[in-house]
Amino acid sequence: MGFSTVTFLFYFLPIILLLYFAVPAKYRVPLLLAGSYVFYFWGSPTGAAVLLAGTVIDYLFGGAISGAGPGRKKMILLAVSVTINILILFYFKYSNFFIGEINRALTFFGSSRIPWTEVIFPVGISFITFHKISYLVDIYYGRVVPAESFTAYALYLAMFPKLTQGPIVRYHTISEQLTAPKFTMDDIFEGSIRFCVGFSKKVLLADPMGAVANPILSMDMANLTVGYAWLGIVCYSFQLYFDFSGYCDMAIGIGRMLGFTIPENFNRPFYSQNFTEHWTRWHITLGNFFREYLYIPLGGNRSGTLKTYRNLWIVFLVSGFWHGANWTYLAWGFYNGFFIFLDRIILIRLLRRVPVPLKIGLFYMLLIVGYVLFRSETITGAFLYIHRMFDVTAIGSIQSPFILAKLMGNRELFVLIVCLLICFFPQPLIDRARLLMTDRMSEAGITRLKIAGATIIFLLSLISMINNSFSPFIYFRF
Repeated sequence: MGFSTVTFLFYFLPIILLLYFAVPAKYRVPLLLAGSYVFYFWGSPTGAAVLLAGTVIDYLFGGAISGAGPGRKKMILLAVSVTINILILFYFKYSNFFIGEINRALTFFGSSRIPWTEVIFPVGISFITFHKISYLVDIYYGRVVPAESFTAYALYLAMFPKLTQGPIVRYHTISEQLTAPKFTMDDIFEGSIRFCVGFSKKVLLADPMGAVANPILSMDMANLTVGYAWLGIVCYSFQLYFDFSGYCDMAIGIGRMLGFTIPENFNRPFYSQNFTEHWTRWHITLGNFFREYLYIPLGGNRSGTLKTYRNLWIVFLVSGFWHGANWTYLAWGFYNGFFIFLDRIILIRLLRRVPVPLKIGLFYMLLIVGYVLFRSETITGAFLYIHRMFDVTAIGSIQSPFILAKLMGNRELFVLIVCLLICFFPQPLIDRARLLMTDRMSEAGITRLKIAGATIIFLLSLISMINNSFSPFIYFRF
């Protein structure tokens, strides 16, 4: 049940909100937990069963870790509980991939293949696993105490706004809200506005960009022009960003309406001067997770330069493979780790005197080259596409059967311009415009403007959603 579906918008969400606001406070947590399981079961029955079983196991382990004194027993309990979660993730997300690779090798050497029935991938299992691991590790280090009740912990994992795509929420940030969520009319209003913004990002920006990117990225290489190659990957970068950030805006908005604080996950990530800055702006909660639970435990930057670089490479390789069971994701992680490495040793200093717009442009070009790896099914296909992007000898020499007007109608061209403005409009000018609006408009005027704007973009998004085929969120498969 995606956020941008009729079932969710006109049935599930209104019913949950009406019941949630109507029932006495003591029933809100059980109601939201039940609704979250209905939401998950609707799209992934297997995932709901795995989630429930894992919740019971983790709740018991969390209490046991907290009750164990310092020493070997506590460490063993943590190791066993985290290992169980990683094995569950590995089985559902990676077993098909590894068995497939083993069978390819066996076939190559003339041996019999391993009999295997492909495993169904539970939606959102990667995000759920990270929530579970952070909870158990934080209990081990004494950062949090175990959940007051099984219901509270179950809701922490299953809360439907963040369940399938994040953002990743650490338990201590919402532990009090899980037992007694509180909301105000201002929370409902601002949450509704944020939801409308996210909905419009998905339907009005991401989906039209995907309609341009998908035909180009699946085009036969013999027919792909240099210009189309760049157009396709630029549109894909906007599709990916507005699709994922749109979902996160919707999740944050719903969470606020319900009385929960879900952290921000994006901060204009393309408006970055290098890869290091980008990764403080893109998928912020994932970056925080890897820093807290992988980079720092490996030693962070405390063990000398060489080990610091080693730790960074490990983090980005794991990050790449976390996104999917394919060598292309591993290559994408390696690519990002390589440029983080270059940033630290030379690039940031080398480009210090280069004008900011040029640095942003150079970074963005390098970033979307990496997106080719992220989007491609095979390493070979990615390299062929990248070669076409930079094959200046082929400019104008390939006659594509696709007509540009079919790929880029007036609507798509307008959306592309809007995406460029949103992502690259100078931040100082945005800050100045916000300050002027705050100074010259009353609070009531700003409220009326928000209502009018949210109403317009919601209606436009609704019309677009109804008139076009369903397009699932990209990060559902991660």
